[in-house]
Amino acid sequence: MSALSTAVGLDRVSAIVGYEIKASLAGIKAGNLPQRIAVLAEANTANQAITDKLSFTNAKEVGVAFGYGSPAYHVARILRPISGDLLGGIPTVIYPVAEAAGATATVITMGITGTATKNVTHKIVLSGRDQIDGTSYSFVVETDDEAAEISQKMIDAVNAVLGAPAIGTVVADDAVFTSKWLGISSKEMNITVDVQGDAAGITYSEDAKVDGAGAPSIATALAQFGDEWNTIVVNAVGSDSTTLDALEAYNGDANTRTGRYEPTLFKPLVALFGSSVSTLAALTSLTDARKNEMTNALCPAPGTLGFTFEAPANVAVLYAKIAQDTPQTDSLGQLYPDMPTAEDIGDFADTSKRDQIVKIGSSTVKINSSQYEIVDLVTTYHPVDEPATATLFRWVRDLVGVDWNIKYKYTLLENINAIGKTILNDSSLSTAADTISPKRWKGILFGLADQLEDEALIFDAQFMKDSIEVQIGESNPNRFETVFDVQRTGTSRVLSTTNNTQFKFGGN
Repeated sequence: MSALSTAVGLDRVSAIVGYEIKASLAGIKAGNLPQRIAVLAEANTANQAITDKLSFTNAKEVGVAFGYGSPAYHVARILRPISGDLLGGIPTVIYPVAEAAGATATVITMGITGTATKNVTHKIVLSGRDQIDGTSYSFVVETDDEAAEISQKMIDAVNAVLGAPAIGTVVADDAVFTSKWLGISSKEMNITVDVQGDAAGITYSEDAKVDGAGAPSIATALAQFGDEWNTIVVNAVGSDSTTLDALEAYNGDANTRTGRYEPTLFKPLVALFGSSVSTLAALTSLTDARKNEMTNALCPAPGTLGFTFEAPANVAVLYAKIAQDTPQTDSLGQLYPDMPTAEDIGDFADTSKRDQIVKIGSSTVKINSSQYEIVDLVTTYHPVDEPATATLFRWVRDLVGVDWNIKYKYTLLENINAIGKTILNDSSLSTAADTISPKRWKGILFGLADQLEDEALIFDAQFMKDSIEVQIGESNPNRFETVFDVQRTGTSRVLSTTNNTQFKFGGN
């Protein structure tokens, strides 16, 4: 029998007292996969010097580092709002993306005509918002004001809002607004003026717009991920093919076991990106070329005037908390908390069209109480050789909530009970420490099967138990092999009920 305690070495003979504490995770019930949100986003032009990743717990930290009004800031203020932080302890990390060489800003020139006939309050709507963090873009037009005076008031209203995405200047009596950062993501900036029912003789018009240009590379930002398991990525750079291709190449593929799905690494991610398109045809052009990919998930905000990179931030803040606490559940029915909403959402308003949209690899939404409501959250995966009703890597919930949680829980048990242990045969009666046998490991996995069914991640624990096989390598005594099958649980998304109604004839 081996010594019960080795606090004092077995070779000691002189009088001595020893006491030790040995930490052990033996018997632990594996928890849920910890979620971690990575944000790929650009800084303002004035803040390009900072290139290192930044973990943040409030939007102010991001504004100071990467510039207020930048894409990084706009995402941060949705993930970590001033009030009602939904994410709690879930880590959020900005990975800054440098501007492309030769990139340009978006510039909008607003013309003003007429002479004010009375005192009124007008309001600028900048990229779908008439305020940021409680500070409004309102300005007061006074009697007899003309273009020069009103232009100055307009640019003062925008420049007074720290988080505004633009800087205003007056040029030849016009109000000119320039995005604070350079590149193609800035071209979504738009400006209108809400006269709030009384124009007072003033007309506002967009006289000119020069779209920002230049697609940045995300390679340097992705390289900073290292060994960290960033489960959810908010892609605030854009839906251009270069960016989406880079994410797919980096994350790899479960079928081919590449990238982050490589078995000895297995720390995959889902990359959320936004879109404002509202037709099936336009969505098809975005997703159909990616039918065999399981990395990118389109987060729709059909018809929005907001920046489309705000949509994935809204989805991330909703789904990360679900995946952290109740990974067996879906995001169905969740409302975007902070997204400019359009009245006309095009094909998304039609249930039949939404069904087609899902089948071509796009998530869907509908309108509920003037907010976008998530109906389906899916990756672009929709291969032609898999049934549309049972596509393996379509649902984000199936990947993040189920598959990756099973892997995490399995790995925790593997680290505690199997890695580095001495392998015994199943009939061994040895009581030596740090040993494992196929039979003992199989018993541990039986417990995992029961846990997974109890947590509603798998449909049938017994199905998993019946499939478990464990063996010592046939040509390598240091090899320990395991295989098992699971049946994922589903989500009651499609409910079909028939009520056969008839009259009662005759009798009492």
